[in-house]
Amino acid sequence: MPRLRTVGGEGVDRLNAISDGVFAIVLTLLVLQFEVPEVPPSELGGALRAMRPLFVSYLLSFFVVGVYWVVHHNLFRLIVRHDRVLLYLNLLFLLSVSFMPFPTELTGTYGTRLAWTLYALNFIAMGISMTAVWQYAASSGYVADEITPRAERLLTLRGLINPAVFALSIGVSAVSLDAAYLVPLLIAPLQLFWARRYGSPDEE
Repeated sequence: MPRLRTVGGEGVDRLNAISDGVFAIVLTLLVLQFEVPEVPPSELGGALRAMRPLFVSYLLSFFVVGVYWVVHHNLFRLIVRHDRVLLYLNLLFLLSVSFMPFPTELTGTYGTRLAWTLYALNFIAMGISMTAVWQYAASSGYVADEITPRAERLLTLRGLINPAVFALSIGVSAVSLDAAYLVPLLIAPLQLFWARRYGSPDEE
């Protein structure tokens, strides 16, 4: 571990570059699950209605992946140094991001509890791995000097909101799959409440 940590330095520009590239590709790939229906014009409305689960899974995935892009961008404004361990942790996070198109299409196509569970687990992996990136950087002293220990802890806890919501959705899916699709809508108000309650780390 000490040897791994010696390979690094100031700045995270290259790390941000590859991360932005992965996010851009994934957000583009999400739409490739759609195919124009080959049906007579009179049947087009019914064919589009049959694609409704695909639209729902696409919009949800685009929103949450987009949120993680914003979170990643904001965290790496605060992370100013790196080592090899941090690079690998970020790659682990990008692994979960890059896998997202598969469970998205799986959920939109089949709409079963198993498909939703795999979908939610992917988002849980994204949230936990992103939190691990921040926690490691903060505990290793790779964050900006003005970030206080309290801000470090609050950001770590905030990073667990999204995976906790998706974990809840897995439990809800055992009762109602339709309700499970609605559970991620809790993310926005919970994040907003957290921001208003604890503010930004830049304000510490």
